Amino acid sequence: MRPWTTAELEALRILAPVLGGRGCAEAFERSHSAIKQKACELGVSLRRPKGRQTDLRPLAGPTVLRRIRELTDAELCPACGKRLIGVKRTGLCGRCHFQGLVAVHEEEIARLEGQRELWAARSKLRRRRRELGTVDAAPDDVERDHKGHD
Repeated sequence: MRPWTTAELEALRILAPVLGGRGCAEAFERSHSAIKQKACELGVSLRRPKGRQTDLRPLAGPTVLRRIRELTDAELCPACGKRLIGVKRTGLCGRCHFQGLVAVHEEEIARLEGQRELWAARSKLRRRRRELGTVDAAPDDVERDHKGHD
């Protein structure tokens, strides 16, 4: 008897109402009684909700079951330790992967904003120098004009 992983427990909580006991047993490659016992311990119902009009049989197809097995064998995200690794390229769960992308984009935005502020400060300095240059030139011109008239 192999022990239950955290990923399997989380998957059981999510999939039990959708797949039912037999579907979960097939998905997790465990006996139906093991699924019933663990669901009871977790307080999860294996009964599908009544009145559901959608056909749930496609959810128990071989592709879905293979993906469930892959996810239950996967390790937890090293960044948060809460969810399964879902993005192979980064080795993070989907949420942490997207948070990393957001951080990279926000850093680029901050860099561009800093560059824009630098350009604005340089432009302001250039304008001030021009203004002061004309102000400085004005008194000299006034003095020259006064000397020429004397």
